Amino acid sequence: MTVNTAAHTMSNAVRIGIWTVIAFSVAAVILPLAWVVRLAFRPLDAYTGDPTGLDGGVTLENIQGAWDAGIGSGLLTSALIVPLGALIATVLATVTGYALAKEDVPFRRGVTGLIVATIAVPLTSLAVPVFDQALQFGYLGSRPALAVVYGVLFTGWGVLFMSSYFSALPDELLEAARCDGAGRVRTMVEVAFPISIPAMISIFVVNMFSMWSELIIGLVLLPTTSQQTAAVVLAQFATQYRSGGPVTAAAMLIMILPMVVAFFVCQRWLKAEILGGAVKG
Repeated sequence: MTVNTAAHTMSNAVRIGIWTVIAFSVAAVILPLAWVVRLAFRPLDAYTGDPTGLDGGVTLENIQGAWDAGIGSGLLTSALIVPLGALIATVLATVTGYALAKEDVPFRRGVTGLIVATIAVPLTSLAVPVFDQALQFGYLGSRPALAVVYGVLFTGWGVLFMSSYFSALPDELLEAARCDGAGRVRTMVEVAFPISIPAMISIFVVNMFSMWSELIIGLVLLPTTSQQTAAVVLAQFATQYRSGGPVTAAAMLIMILPMVVAFFVCQRWLKAEILGGAVKG
């Protein structure tokens, strides 16, 4: 009886500890976001008089001010570049991951090692080489070129993800297709790719998030003010409108809104059982 009581007490203590950690984790995310939301709709004169306060009513002037100051054009630029870049990265990652997992690729381990190395290299260290290459080949200031560069730079982790996924894919599925006369490319496109759609969407969404907030490469390849991405425009708000001010907070809300919408639209696929359809088949 005493042993059961002690075990029950320990179980409750563990449960309380887990919920305490969860509560602190949620608070660490929610509280700063709530502060940004309140700041974005707080009148500028109230903020100037008491930067740490919460009073002053509600206004939409900060939203309008942020939009007029350039976040709107930055949002449009990012909307044109990021989805295309994420699509390129997803396609490259899927094809390469499948090849590494299911095809007889020479020096497979060496190729995988190089991919891991590309992930470990920070983007800031690539700014100068990317800029020099853009000057040499004449694509500096080109939005489609930035989408392609993003697609290449953000492919690495997706390759590892898809390679791991395809490695777990039963070989019987592919062998059945080949016995029916399908070639390598047809087997990949008609059998492997449809099954991997949830995984591909996951890569696409994560790449969208990463590219949307990327700063250095976007600033290097699109130096013209009228072409800059939302992340670059937002970074400039810190010097123009004082870091943490209402206009900066409003620009942050405008910038993150498309990604919030994209997450809720794609969450059904993000939660899907990636191999569910293959197992049932």
